[in-house]
Amino acid sequence: MERIPEQMGYLIMTMDGAVISSGGDLENNEKIADIISKTISTSKSLYVPDEQFQNMSILFQHYHYSVCVSNKKIHVSKIRHDPNALENDEVRMVTEGS
Repeated sequence: MERIPEQMGYLIMTMDGAVISSGGDLENNEKIADIISKTISTSKSLYVPDEQFQNMSILFQHYHYSVCVSNKKIHVSKIRHDPNALENDEVRMVTEGS
């Protein structure tokens, strides 16, 4: 997970919210892990029969969290983006040269 462009940090958690691995801004960040875990649990009430949770984005002005479930693990990336680029559901990544 450390190779995602503009990634500021990451978490890999069990389905019950226990942190398996972390790095960057999210290293050992149990608070964010707990919030993400509770958000996923809460979102279960939005499920439609025969559909499964695939991914979730939580947007802030200068970064967003990208959350997905794979292999019975929760993967979270904190990714930097340009706040002026949030048009048409598109997030453009910020590069160091810009």
